Amino acid sequence: KIDDVEAETYINKGYMRLCGLILWAARNCFPECSVGDSFLCRVMSRPSKKAYEAGCHMVRWLGQNRLRGIKFTHDPESLPVAYSDASDKSDPSDSCKQYGYCIMWQGACMVYVSKKLSHVGHHAMHNEYMALAEAGKCVVWMRQLLLHELDHDYLIESPTVLFGDNNAANSLTSEHFVSTGNQYIYLPYHCIKEYYDMKYVDVQRKKSKYNLSDLFTKNTGVGEIKTLLPPLCGYAKLDISL
Repeated sequence: KIDDVEAETYINKGYMRLCGLILWAARNCFPECSVGDSFLCRVMSRPSKKAYEAGCHMVRWLGQNRLRGIKFTHDPESLPVAYSDASDKSDPSDSCKQYGYCIMWQGACMVYVSKKLSHVGHHAMHNEYMALAEAGKCVVWMRQLLLHELDHDYLIESPTVLFGDNNAANSLTSEHFVSTGNQYIYLPYHCIKEYYDMKYVDVQRKKSKYNLSDLFTKNTGVGEIKTLLPPLCGYAKLDISL
């Protein structure tokens, strides 16, 4: 537990401004910082020394990489592709899991999110299914933007591919059945079924080690970062068939 003196000390040191600084950078050009800042913001009202030092470490890293951004490359054949993932580690305060998704276009991420699910998932499939639904809503928004605001209807002539790494969750988006394993899923999350039926999304399998949204769900290791971060930010290509 964090005592009042420790919490007050780091609030006075500017913990809230620290989180805001990282959040600004994460939202604009450092997507890999999204999950870290999400964790830091959870203790905004009662920060600890450990949280403050973690935030300072992120700021130092941002300073060292300040000249790196998100690199887009023009490709007339490029179509938007989405990735979705959910963690299996619960927040100790409410048992909800972290989820994340991103939409890639023209060689880099144009949209990315790292948040905590609003509801408790009972197992991996449940969490992944809720994450797919959240990603699907963003895909629908993007398709409407491309069609009605930008007149890029050629980009949405076919369903937008949405990659997930859980076979059971992927299958549930297209299969309409009720079982003891899914009967408790809240109705709004089944919107992903409607998106599939309306041909807004095409949910496909993506191996976990090549799922770009894995960077938005947990603290990843050096190997995963070296594999996923360059293609996420447009500095390398990732074979979407893997």
